[in-house]
Amino acid sequence: SLHLENMALNTSHANGGVLIHAGESILLFCDNVQMEFSGQGANEFKGTKSGRLYLTTHRMIFNNKKSSDSMQSFSFPFIALKDVELEQPIFGANYIKGKVRAQPGGNFVGEAKFKLHFNSGGAI
Repeated sequence: SLHLENMALNTSHANGGVLIHAGESILLFCDNVQMEFSGQGANEFKGTKSGRLYLTTHRMIFNNKKSSDSMQSFSFPFIALKDVELEQPIFGANYIKGKVRAQPGGNFVGEAKFKLHFNSGGAI
């Protein structure tokens, strides 16, 4: 079974890089990605985050470029995602929005809505 699929706050970063599981591969990454959350009250989810988004064979991983932010990384396993949509506004960068469900051991509870803005391209 895939117990490695834990959606998790602050578990996927190390020394400016990304931690991946055995058998997982990085498919691509995008820089200059902005991430916003709603539906969660914890400080880690407040404000707009900027950093790098990795797409792996199992999940998306966001790594924050601001080392002083309380959210350093966030893992979105595909199994925990729902209502994911690509938005292509006439003005502004394309973005992906959706919901991610908390998984056991993920350092938060419930569900969070997210938006990922691709300011340098890469959403499609």
